[in-house]
Amino acid sequence: MSHFKQRIGKKRGVVGVIFRDEKLLIIRRSLTVTAPGKLCLPGGTIEKGETEEFALVREMQEELTIDVSPVRLVWRSVTPWGTTLAWWLAHLDADVTPVPNPDEVSEYRWMNSDDICAAREMLPSLPEFIQAVRAREVELDFAF
Repeated sequence: MSHFKQRIGKKRGVVGVIFRDEKLLIIRRSLTVTAPGKLCLPGGTIEKGETEEFALVREMQEELTIDVSPVRLVWRSVTPWGTTLAWWLAHLDADVTPVPNPDEVSEYRWMNSDDICAAREMLPSLPEFIQAVRAREVELDFAF
């Protein structure tokens, strides 16, 4: 019984994988949230009753005031603290400019894989994702 409760109680999150000109949308977390000041991809907790796709759309709207269209699931991972993450490729119209919600995001950047690998202060899932892309564990429609 306790094993079942533990499995059900694990948190689930969704991550937005959003490209523009073969650069990835990266955020810096605000200083008032968990892991303050860290670089990561935008995303958040999947609430009870939400699909991954719905949570993706909601989180992008909450964090960056952008409307995205989920394309497909590209990867799954588990954080060191036990949260299962669903990494979703999402489409953002080319003329849309993200507007960070200062309660959650201090800034955003468009970064290529070399920029990301050279950056400091990032959540551990970000370099793991880049490694998975480079190892072709993540299928994208272009080289990144």
